[in-house]
Amino acid sequence: MNSNQNKQIVSPKQPYFVMATSRYYKAVVMNYGISHFYCFNNDVIGNSVIAVPDGCIDMLFCCDDKKPYASVCGTVLHPKIVKNERNYYFGIRFLPGLSLNLKNAAMSDFIENEIPFLEVIQDQELFDKITSSRDFNYQIQEFMKMYMQFYQKAQTTDKFLDLKNFMLKRINETAGQIKISELAEQAGYTVRYINKIFSEEFGLPPKIFCKLMRFQHLLSNLNEFDKNSFDANLAQLSIELGYYDQSHMIRDFYELTNTTPGKYIYSLKEKEYNKRLIVI
Repeated sequence: MNSNQNKQIVSPKQPYFVMATSRYYKAVVMNYGISHFYCFNNDVIGNSVIAVPDGCIDMLFCCDDKKPYASVCGTVLHPKIVKNERNYYFGIRFLPGLSLNLKNAAMSDFIENEIPFLEVIQDQELFDKITSSRDFNYQIQEFMKMYMQFYQKAQTTDKFLDLKNFMLKRINETAGQIKISELAEQAGYTVRYINKIFSEEFGLPPKIFCKLMRFQHLLSNLNEFDKNSFDANLAQLSIELGYYDQSHMIRDFYELTNTTPGKYIYSLKEKEYNKRLIVI
C-alpha cells in the first residue's frame, strides 16, 4: 500500500477495547500497510468486550508469563463479544483492506476468524521476543525488522498491486460511498472482474467492504462530535456519508455495534475515552 494513500484512509477504530482498559497506548504509523501499534493491560473488571467491523487484519500477542499466545484476527462483520482476560497485550492493526500474502491461508480464511500466529507466520523467534517483553517500543522494533522484509517482497511480487491500491484509494476517498459499477468503470474493468479480484484478494466483496468503511468513517466522526449539538450534527453527518436519511444511518450503526449513535456518544463520555487513549 502506497504512502500517498495515507490522507484518504480512515484510521480504523475498536473503541470498546479502549474503554475496557484504564490505559490504551497507540503508536500511529499509517504507512507500509500498518495503521498503528497498540498495547494495553486488561485491568478493568469485566469478562468480555465488543469487537466491531473495521475491515482490518490484527495481529494480537498475549504476553502471559506462563502461556503466551498470538493470533492473526480478521474483521468481524457484526458486533462480536470477545474474551477480555486480565493480561498485557501487544497488537498491530493493519490498514483496512491490506492483504497478507501468506502461504498457509487465504484472506477469506480470516473473516470473522482467528488463526494462531505461528500457523501463518512461522517465526518462533519473533513470537518469543514479543511475548517475553512488555516494552512497547522494543516490541514495535522487533516486529518491524521482520515485517519490512515481508512487506517489500510482497510489493514486488503482487501482480494486482496497482489495481488494489486504486480500488482502496477510491473507496476511502468516497468514504465507502462509491458504487461498484463506478469503481469498475474508473478502473477500466467489468463489474464481474472487480468483484472477483476484490473478493479473492481482500476476502470480502467490495460492496460489504464499502459498507464497513462508511461505518468506520462514521465512528471517526462520532468520536470528534460536539456533544452539545448532537442532533443537528447527526442529521448533517448522515447526508455527508451518503445515507438515505438519519434513520438509515442509525439502523446501520445499530447493526454494526448493537447500540445507537446517541448511546455510543454517551459511552465515550462516561468511560472518559479520550483519557484512556494515549497516542505516543
